[in-house]
Amino acid sequence: MTDYATIEVEQVDRVRVIRFNRPAKLNAFNDEMAREFGHALGAADSDSSVGAIVTTGNGRAYSAGNDRTAPLGSSAVRGEAPAGPNAFDHEFIIGLKPIIAAVNGVALGVGLTAPLLYDSIIASTEARFSMRFAAIASVPELGSSWLLPRIIGFHRAKEMVLTGRIYDAEAARELGIVRRVVEPDRLLPEAIALAQEISGNPAPTLRTIKKMMWEDLTEGGDEGTWRRSNEYLLEARQTAEYREGALAFREKRDPRYHDEAHMAALRASMEAESS
Repeated sequence: MTDYATIEVEQVDRVRVIRFNRPAKLNAFNDEMAREFGHALGAADSDSSVGAIVTTGNGRAYSAGNDRTAPLGSSAVRGEAPAGPNAFDHEFIIGLKPIIAAVNGVALGVGLTAPLLYDSIIASTEARFSMRFAAIASVPELGSSWLLPRIIGFHRAKEMVLTGRIYDAEAARELGIVRRVVEPDRLLPEAIALAQEISGNPAPTLRTIKKMMWEDLTEGGDEGTWRRSNEYLLEARQTAEYREGALAFREKRDPRYHDEAHMAALRASMEAESS
């Protein structure tokens, strides 16, 4: 894998683990770290050996957000997108393969608003969360003023944002930000186990489900919801993954979704049937 200066990357079976590695700066994002993180996410998303992604931090922080000690002219301070895949673009984030935040410590600013767009957040008992924007004369980013109320409720979200209060892991779990809280030594194993469970499912199906859920959340429960649901279901039933799931059930075996040769042969067989 690529050698990075500000992050660390490893593969655990079908899970790509990305660790923020600026512990002396509480893993705050400068331009270099933003570029490297975006590159690592893009690389994981395009790698067929990766079924899901886990992010975490080295040291006592997950991420303290943007590095406010960076030069005032830097894009991290100005809020501009870095070159290459933008790890802080909402469309990029929600279009990724399933991604889980394993929050090991402090999560402030974009260290919290980005994971709100992920598929799950698991926290260590040592994690701390805050929407610190008012305290630094800033405003919520990454659409979090829209998303946070839908996760924890309107008045709870206003209180969290207007006060800039710091919440411990259990309080964040009670609010609904965090899915579960575990001891520090169990954090990464729990996150990887969840990612492994998810990544055992066919990748195209996971992407479609994520797309459906985001569309239905953002566009509301109108007639389009039901139309899109039927369209995606029809598309799913025409895929090789759906055929493999049906065959595995009938043959009483585990599906071979990630056996590339097997799936290629199955696709060829389906194409022959339709010709």
